[in-house]
Amino acid sequence: MIVRSVSRLAAPTRRAPRISRPVRADFRARLCTNASESGTFVQSARLGSEEAGESLFSRISAHLGPLVIWTAVSVQVGTFFSAGDEGVQILIHLDEFTSVVLDPSAEKAKLTERLERVSRGSALNNSLRLRLIDTPGLIERLASFTQGDPKTLGVTAQNHAAKILENVSALPEAQARLVADGWHSTLLEIIDSPRTTLYVKKTLTSAVCNIASHPDALVPLARASTLSVVHDEQESSTLLRRQKVALTLSRLGALIAALPQETLATLSTRERELAASYAEVEAEAAKQPLHQVRSTLIQSGVLLYLHTAAGGAAWGFFESIRLRDTRAQLVQNVVRTSLVTCFVPILLVGGVVTTYTHFNKTTDTVMEKFKLYFTSSMALYPAGRLLQWVERFAPLWLGGHIVGFVSFFAWTLYTESDLLKTDRELGETASKRAA
Repeated sequence: MIVRSVSRLAAPTRRAPRISRPVRADFRARLCTNASESGTFVQSARLGSEEAGESLFSRISAHLGPLVIWTAVSVQVGTFFSAGDEGVQILIHLDEFTSVVLDPSAEKAKLTERLERVSRGSALNNSLRLRLIDTPGLIERLASFTQGDPKTLGVTAQNHAAKILENVSALPEAQARLVADGWHSTLLEIIDSPRTTLYVKKTLTSAVCNIASHPDALVPLARASTLSVVHDEQESSTLLRRQKVALTLSRLGALIAALPQETLATLSTRERELAASYAEVEAEAAKQPLHQVRSTLIQSGVLLYLHTAAGGAAWGFFESIRLRDTRAQLVQNVVRTSLVTCFVPILLVGGVVTTYTHFNKTTDTVMEKFKLYFTSSMALYPAGRLLQWVERFAPLWLGGHIVGFVSFFAWTLYTESDLLKTDRELGETASKRAA
């Protein structure tokens, strides 16, 4: 037993079976292939993640980059225009301007320059208009300028003074103040004076029409013989005739004719006759459709919208006929082009411009103006995408707008609208008188 155990221990151990060289080479090749494939997979995964990151970054940059640039441009626009807004600057430094206007010994050139700037600024700011009417002696001074000698004061200074009075009268709060202080009678006296230039007559008549829109001004204007003075002003020269004045006369006459008999008894005979005559004109005109909104058709742009809509429909129809489109395509071109050419002016003219004008006249500080101009500029950023959508929806919209605008201006020319009348001839007449 012991001998066997020893012999077993002394016997050599068995070796593992040998692997042939071809098998080992094949194993090594497979191992390298697997490692290579694993590396390729890891590398491709890494590249995919990097490409995804770059794609996301490029998308963000494509959208954020233009917005950042446009924001920077809007900041510059807001800074530039807010710092140079004439209405705010005059409102801040009003004493520097009114002191020159109220100074009897002020130089002619300096006085004219101050009046010109106040004239421009008062058209842009409602608070400035109220400050002007609250300044003691300023309205009286401006009224005296309109009656002064053009050779001494200068025609330009006279015109600017009249324009300031017209701008002030456009504000409802100022209208009540002017009537309460009796300035409507002073304006009518200036209009009726033979020394007054045609431009001043036209401008102050427009101011009286503004005052006539206030409900509390009816009786005071009637007792001041407004119909007689303005009627004579319109008949004195064809250069002075305006549709706004004619419409105001007819409606004011109808309102005066409807006053109680005890009030009519206090008026002059001619004033009552003119009131009755204009009341008949108003009654006849009231039979026409849309007469109640006639005074606001051009002012609010409704007439423009109607013309652009009709122009879009006409352009869509004729282009479809020219291209020999199907009936369905023709109807689509007509409807879509008409809708776009109507609502784009409503959005831009009726909406954007009206809103901007309102806030521009009611902002009084540089910071408020900056916010207004910055916001207005930023609001234009989506306009590019809006125009792309409009182009896809109605490809013929641009031609429709052109046809509509041509139609609108042809109509205003035919009807001798106030929109196409200038004051150049009135200014030339005043300059000849001064010479």
